Amino acid sequence: MFVNRFGTFILLSAIVVPPFSGMAQDSIQAQLMNARQESDLTLREPAPFQLEVDFTAQQKLPTQGHLSLKWKSKDQWWRYVALGDFKQIDVRSGGWLYTSRNSSSTPVRVRQMIQLIEFAQDAKDLVADKPHPMMEYGFPVDCMRVKKKNSNDTPHEVCLNGSHEIASDTWWDVPDSPTRLEFADYFDFAGHRFPRSLQMVENGSRAIKANVKSLEANAFNDVLLTKPSGAIERRQCDDWKPPKAVKTPDPPYPAAAGRNGSIGDSIVSMTVLADGSATDFQLIGSASHAMDQSTLDTLKKWKFKPAMCGSEPVVADVEVIVSFRLK
Repeated sequence: MFVNRFGTFILLSAIVVPPFSGMAQDSIQAQLMNARQESDLTLREPAPFQLEVDFTAQQKLPTQGHLSLKWKSKDQWWRYVALGDFKQIDVRSGGWLYTSRNSSSTPVRVRQMIQLIEFAQDAKDLVADKPHPMMEYGFPVDCMRVKKKNSNDTPHEVCLNGSHEIASDTWWDVPDSPTRLEFADYFDFAGHRFPRSLQMVENGSRAIKANVKSLEANAFNDVLLTKPSGAIERRQCDDWKPPKAVKTPDPPYPAAAGRNGSIGDSIVSMTVLADGSATDFQLIGSASHAMDQSTLDTLKKWKFKPAMCGSEPVVADVEVIVSFRLK
Protein backbone atom coordinates (compact mmCIF):
# COMPACT_ATOMS: atom_id res chain seq x y z
CA MET A 1 0.00 0.00 0.00
CA PHE A 2 1.19 3.53 -0.67
CA VAL A 3 -0.09 7.03 -0.19
CA ASN A 4 0.43 9.99 -2.47
CA ARG A 5 -0.63 13.60 -2.84
CA PHE A 6 -3.13 14.13 -5.65
CA GLY A 7 -3.69 17.26 -7.74
CA THR A 8 -0.31 18.96 -7.91
CA PHE A 9 1.37 15.56 -7.76
CA ILE A 10 3.61 16.25 -4.80
CA LEU A 11 4.26 12.83 -3.30
CA LEU A 12 3.85 12.22 0.39
CA SER A 13 5.37 8.78 0.03
CA ALA A 14 7.49 8.22 -3.04
CA ILE A 15 6.84 5.38 -5.47
CA VAL A 16 9.89 3.40 -6.53
CA VAL A 17 10.77 4.12 -10.17
CA PRO A 18 13.82 3.38 -12.33
CA PRO A 19 16.69 5.81 -11.79
CA PHE A 20 16.40 9.06 -13.71
CA SER A 21 19.17 9.69 -16.17
CA GLY A 22 19.91 13.28 -15.12
CA MET A 23 20.26 16.60 -16.90
CA ALA A 24 19.63 16.41 -20.61
CA GLN A 25 21.36 18.25 -23.41
CA ASP A 26 20.64 21.98 -23.78
CA SER A 27 18.79 21.44 -27.04
CA ILE A 28 16.47 18.88 -25.47
CA GLN A 29 15.75 21.17 -22.52
CA ALA A 30 15.06 24.07 -24.87
CA GLN A 31 12.72 21.97 -27.02
CA LEU A 32 10.70 20.91 -23.99
CA MET A 33 10.54 24.39 -22.49
CA ASN A 34 9.55 25.97 -25.81
CA ALA A 35 6.75 23.43 -26.28
CA ARG A 36 5.31 24.20 -22.84
CA GLN A 37 5.72 27.97 -23.10
CA GLU A 38 4.03 28.09 -26.51
CA SER A 39 0.98 26.35 -24.99
CA ASP A 40 0.85 28.31 -21.72
CA LEU A 41 -1.75 31.00 -22.40
CA THR A 42 -0.87 32.82 -19.17
CA LEU A 43 2.73 33.64 -20.12
CA ARG A 44 3.93 37.05 -21.30
CA GLU A 45 0.87 38.75 -19.74
CA PRO A 46 -1.40 38.45 -22.80
CA ALA A 47 -4.34 40.74 -23.42
CA PRO A 48 -7.52 39.60 -21.64
CA PHE A 49 -9.02 36.49 -23.20
CA GLN A 50 -11.91 34.09 -22.78
CA LEU A 51 -11.69 30.30 -23.13
CA GLU A 52 -14.78 28.09 -23.52
CA VAL A 53 -14.47 24.30 -23.34
CA ASP A 54 -17.10 21.55 -23.57
CA PHE A 55 -16.17 18.21 -22.04
CA THR A 56 -17.49 14.78 -21.16
CA ALA A 57 -16.28 13.11 -17.95
CA GLN A 58 -16.68 9.47 -17.05
CA GLN A 59 -18.27 9.16 -13.61
CA LYS A 60 -20.72 6.33 -12.97
CA LEU A 61 -22.05 7.34 -16.40
CA PRO A 62 -20.63 9.76 -19.00
CA THR A 63 -21.53 13.26 -17.78
CA GLN A 64 -21.53 16.49 -19.79
CA GLY A 65 -19.62 19.51 -18.52
CA HIS A 66 -18.46 22.99 -19.46
CA LEU A 67 -15.54 25.19 -18.42
CA SER A 68 -15.33 28.94 -18.93
CA LEU A 69 -12.17 30.95 -18.13
CA LYS A 70 -12.08 34.73 -18.28
CA TRP A 71 -8.51 35.96 -17.88
CA LYS A 72 -7.05 39.40 -17.17
CA SER A 73 -3.71 38.57 -15.50
CA LYS A 74 -2.12 35.86 -13.36
CA ASP A 75 -3.75 37.28 -10.22
CA GLN A 76 -7.00 38.49 -11.80
CA TRP A 77 -9.21 35.87 -13.39
CA TRP A 78 -12.63 34.17 -13.15
CA ARG A 79 -13.42 30.51 -13.85
CA TYR A 80 -16.69 28.57 -13.99
CA VAL A 81 -16.94 24.78 -14.19
CA ALA A 82 -20.13 22.75 -14.40
CA LEU A 83 -20.36 18.96 -14.47
CA GLY A 84 -23.86 17.55 -14.42
CA ASP A 85 -25.60 19.17 -11.45
CA PHE A 86 -22.32 20.35 -9.87
CA LYS A 87 -21.26 23.98 -10.32
CA GLN A 88 -18.17 25.86 -9.11
CA ILE A 89 -16.88 29.39 -9.52
CA ASP A 90 -13.25 30.31 -8.73
CA VAL A 91 -12.14 33.94 -8.55
CA ARG A 92 -8.50 35.02 -8.26
CA SER A 93 -8.40 38.59 -6.98
CA GLY A 94 -4.93 39.77 -6.03
CA GLY A 95 -3.62 37.69 -3.13
CA TRP A 96 -6.82 35.70 -2.65
CA LEU A 97 -8.56 32.79 -4.32
CA TYR A 98 -12.31 32.56 -3.70
CA THR A 99 -14.18 29.31 -4.39
CA SER A 100 -17.95 29.02 -4.45
CA ARG A 101 -19.60 25.65 -5.16
CA ASN A 102 -22.93 23.94 -4.65
CA SER A 103 -21.41 20.93 -2.89
CA SER A 104 -19.19 20.29 0.12
CA SER A 105 -16.28 19.19 -2.10
CA THR A 106 -15.06 19.40 -5.69
CA PRO A 107 -15.42 16.19 -7.74
CA VAL A 108 -12.20 14.55 -8.89
CA ARG A 109 -13.20 14.93 -12.55
CA VAL A 110 -13.60 18.70 -12.13
CA ARG A 111 -10.12 18.97 -10.60
CA GLN A 112 -8.75 16.86 -13.43
CA MET A 113 -10.47 19.01 -16.05
CA ILE A 114 -8.81 22.12 -14.63
CA GLN A 115 -5.48 20.28 -14.64
CA LEU A 116 -6.06 19.28 -18.27
CA ILE A 117 -6.35 22.85 -19.58
CA GLU A 118 -3.38 23.93 -17.42
CA PHE A 119 -1.15 21.18 -18.82
CA ALA A 120 1.60 23.56 -19.99
CA GLN A 121 1.91 25.66 -16.83
CA ASP A 122 4.48 25.38 -14.04
CA ALA A 123 7.39 24.51 -16.33
CA LYS A 124 10.17 25.75 -14.04
CA ASP A 125 13.14 23.51 -13.16
CA LEU A 126 12.15 20.66 -15.46
CA VAL A 127 14.81 18.08 -16.32
CA ALA A 128 14.52 15.80 -19.35
CA ASP A 129 16.53 12.84 -20.57
CA LYS A 130 17.45 12.05 -24.17
CA PRO A 131 14.33 11.58 -26.35
CA HIS A 132 13.51 8.25 -27.95
CA PRO A 133 11.34 7.96 -31.09
CA MET A 134 7.97 6.24 -30.85
CA MET A 135 4.71 5.98 -32.79
CA GLU A 136 1.41 7.28 -31.39
CA TYR A 137 -1.80 6.73 -33.37
CA GLY A 138 0.32 6.13 -36.47
CA PHE A 139 2.38 9.32 -36.14
CA PRO A 140 6.04 9.63 -35.09
CA VAL A 141 6.75 11.38 -31.78
CA ASP A 142 9.83 12.04 -29.67
CA CYS A 143 9.33 10.96 -26.05
CA MET A 144 11.44 11.86 -23.04
CA ARG A 145 11.28 11.24 -19.32
CA VAL A 146 10.76 14.48 -17.42
CA LYS A 147 10.83 15.43 -13.75
CA LYS A 148 11.33 18.49 -11.60
CA LYS A 149 14.85 19.16 -10.41
CA ASN A 150 15.44 18.29 -6.75
CA SER A 151 11.97 16.78 -6.41
CA ASN A 152 10.54 13.40 -5.40
CA ASP A 153 7.59 13.81 -7.75
CA THR A 154 6.84 10.88 -10.04
CA PRO A 155 8.65 11.32 -13.39
CA HIS A 156 6.46 11.86 -16.44
CA GLU A 157 6.96 10.66 -20.01
CA VAL A 158 6.29 13.59 -22.34
CA CYS A 159 6.06 13.13 -26.10
CA LEU A 160 6.38 15.90 -28.71
CA ASN A 161 4.90 15.66 -32.18
CA GLY A 162 6.62 16.56 -35.44
CA SER A 163 5.77 20.24 -34.90
CA HIS A 164 7.45 20.17 -31.47
CA GLU A 165 4.10 20.46 -29.68
CA ILE A 166 3.15 18.37 -26.63
CA ALA A 167 1.30 15.29 -27.90
CA SER A 168 1.03 13.39 -24.60
CA ASP A 169 2.05 13.37 -20.95
CA THR A 170 2.00 10.09 -19.00
CA TRP A 171 2.81 9.23 -15.39
CA TRP A 172 2.32 6.38 -12.90
CA ASP A 173 1.25 7.70 -9.51
CA VAL A 174 -0.47 4.34 -9.13
CA PRO A 175 1.92 1.68 -10.52
CA ASP A 176 -0.76 -0.42 -12.23
CA SER A 177 -2.85 2.55 -13.40
CA PRO A 178 -1.09 5.07 -15.65
CA THR A 179 -2.61 8.50 -16.18
CA ARG A 180 -2.15 9.97 -19.64
CA LEU A 181 -3.02 13.38 -21.07
CA GLU A 182 -3.33 13.68 -24.86
CA PHE A 183 -3.45 16.82 -27.02
CA ALA A 184 -4.18 17.32 -30.71
CA ASP A 185 -5.33 19.80 -33.38
CA TYR A 186 -3.22 22.76 -32.24
CA PHE A 187 -4.14 26.26 -33.44
CA ASP A 188 -2.66 29.76 -33.18
CA PHE A 189 -3.78 32.29 -30.60
CA ALA A 190 -1.95 35.49 -29.55
CA GLY A 191 1.51 34.07 -30.20
CA HIS A 192 0.67 30.73 -28.60
CA ARG A 193 -0.26 27.26 -29.85
CA PHE A 194 -3.14 25.59 -28.01
CA PRO A 195 -4.86 22.24 -28.68
CA ARG A 196 -8.53 22.06 -29.66
CA SER A 197 -8.74 18.45 -28.54
CA LEU A 198 -7.66 17.37 -25.03
CA GLN A 199 -8.30 14.17 -23.15
CA MET A 200 -7.32 12.28 -20.01
CA VAL A 201 -6.97 8.51 -20.06
CA GLU A 202 -6.73 6.42 -16.88
CA ASN A 203 -5.45 2.86 -17.11
CA GLY A 204 -6.40 2.69 -20.77
CA SER A 205 -9.94 4.08 -20.37
CA ARG A 206 -10.99 7.60 -21.32
CA ALA A 207 -11.78 9.66 -18.21
CA ILE A 208 -12.27 13.09 -19.82
CA LYS A 209 -12.72 14.19 -23.43
CA ALA A 210 -12.60 17.98 -23.96
CA ASN A 211 -13.01 20.21 -27.00
CA VAL A 212 -12.21 23.92 -27.15
CA LYS A 213 -15.30 25.72 -28.44
CA SER A 214 -13.72 29.17 -28.52
CA LEU A 215 -10.58 31.03 -27.47
CA GLU A 216 -10.59 34.73 -28.22
CA ALA A 217 -9.49 38.12 -26.96
CA ASN A 218 -12.23 39.61 -24.82
CA ALA A 219 -12.51 42.59 -22.48
CA PHE A 220 -12.49 41.66 -18.79
CA ASN A 221 -15.21 43.03 -16.50
CA ASP A 222 -13.67 43.78 -13.08
CA VAL A 223 -17.04 43.09 -11.46
CA LEU A 224 -16.11 39.41 -11.85
CA LEU A 225 -13.39 39.88 -9.20
CA THR A 226 -15.98 40.41 -6.46
CA LYS A 227 -15.93 37.70 -3.81
CA PRO A 228 -18.96 35.41 -4.30
CA SER A 229 -21.32 35.16 -1.36
CA GLY A 230 -20.29 32.36 1.01
CA ALA A 231 -17.08 31.60 -0.90
CA ILE A 232 -14.13 29.74 0.62
CA GLU A 233 -11.06 32.01 0.94
CA ARG A 234 -7.50 30.85 0.33
CA ARG A 235 -4.37 33.03 0.46
CA GLN A 236 -2.26 33.09 -2.74
CA CYS A 237 1.24 34.39 -3.49
CA ASP A 238 4.05 33.99 -6.03
CA ASP A 239 6.23 31.94 -3.65
CA TRP A 240 3.39 29.78 -2.31
CA LYS A 241 4.56 26.41 -1.02
CA PRO A 242 2.10 23.53 -0.49
CA PRO A 243 1.61 21.73 2.82
CA LYS A 244 4.08 18.98 3.62
CA ALA A 245 3.09 15.91 5.60
CA VAL A 246 5.48 15.22 8.48
CA LYS A 247 3.61 12.36 10.19
CA THR A 248 1.88 9.89 7.85
CA PRO A 249 0.92 6.54 9.40
CA ASP A 250 -0.41 4.10 6.78
CA PRO A 251 -4.06 3.08 6.99
CA PRO A 252 -4.33 -0.59 8.04
CA TYR A 253 -5.49 -2.98 5.32
CA PRO A 254 -8.95 -4.22 6.43
CA ALA A 255 -8.70 -7.90 7.33
CA ALA A 256 -11.75 -8.95 5.33
CA ALA A 257 -10.51 -7.07 2.26
CA GLY A 258 -7.15 -8.81 2.54
CA ARG A 259 -8.74 -12.24 2.81
CA ASN A 260 -10.91 -11.54 -0.22
CA GLY A 261 -8.02 -10.14 -2.25
CA SER A 262 -9.79 -6.79 -2.60
CA ILE A 263 -7.91 -3.76 -3.93
CA GLY A 264 -8.99 -0.16 -4.47
CA ASP A 265 -8.22 3.55 -4.18
CA SER A 266 -9.72 5.84 -1.55
CA ILE A 267 -9.43 9.56 -2.35
CA VAL A 268 -9.92 12.13 0.41
CA SER A 269 -9.86 15.90 0.30
CA MET A 270 -9.02 17.84 3.47
CA THR A 271 -8.06 21.30 4.64
CA VAL A 272 -4.68 21.89 6.31
CA LEU A 273 -4.91 24.81 8.71
CA ALA A 274 -2.17 27.34 9.44
CA ASP A 275 -1.15 25.41 12.58
CA GLY A 276 -0.59 22.20 10.57
CA SER A 277 -3.70 20.38 11.75
CA ALA A 278 -6.18 18.96 9.24
CA THR A 279 -9.94 19.28 9.14
CA ASP A 280 -12.97 19.02 6.82
CA PHE A 281 -12.29 15.49 5.55
CA GLN A 282 -14.35 14.61 2.47
CA LEU A 283 -14.36 11.23 0.69
CA ILE A 284 -14.32 12.05 -3.04
CA GLY A 285 -13.26 8.66 -4.43
CA SER A 286 -14.29 5.31 -2.96
CA ALA A 287 -12.61 1.90 -2.77
CA SER A 288 -14.87 -0.05 -0.37
CA HIS A 289 -16.62 0.95 2.85
CA ALA A 290 -13.97 -0.75 5.00
CA MET A 291 -11.04 0.71 3.03
CA ASP A 292 -12.62 4.17 2.99
CA GLN A 293 -13.22 4.09 6.75
CA SER A 294 -9.66 2.90 7.42
CA THR A 295 -8.38 5.77 5.28
CA LEU A 296 -10.50 8.44 6.96
CA ASP A 297 -9.66 7.23 10.47
CA THR A 298 -5.92 7.24 9.74
CA LEU A 299 -5.73 10.55 7.86
CA LYS A 300 -7.21 12.28 10.89
CA LYS A 301 -3.96 11.35 12.68
CA TRP A 302 -1.68 12.90 10.05
CA LYS A 303 0.34 15.99 10.91
CA PHE A 304 1.52 18.65 8.44
CA LYS A 305 3.87 21.53 7.99
CA PRO A 306 1.37 24.11 6.73
CA ALA A 307 1.36 25.79 3.35
CA MET A 308 3.48 28.94 3.28
CA CYS A 309 3.22 32.32 1.58
CA GLY A 310 6.77 33.50 2.14
CA SER A 311 7.21 33.23 5.92
CA GLU A 312 3.44 33.26 6.61
CA PRO A 313 1.67 29.92 7.28
CA VAL A 314 -1.65 29.79 5.41
CA VAL A 315 -4.66 27.52 5.00
CA ALA A 316 -4.60 25.14 2.02
CA ASP A 317 -6.64 22.26 0.59
CA VAL A 318 -5.04 18.92 -0.31
CA GLU A 319 -6.20 15.62 -1.72
CA VAL A 320 -4.71 12.27 -0.80
CA ILE A 321 -4.99 8.94 -2.63
CA VAL A 322 -4.61 5.79 -0.56
CA SER A 323 -4.10 2.77 -2.82
CA PHE A 324 -4.74 -0.64 -1.29
CA ARG A 325 -2.75 -3.28 -3.15
CA LEU A 326 -1.78 -6.81 -2.13
CA LYS A 327 1.93 -7.56 -2.25
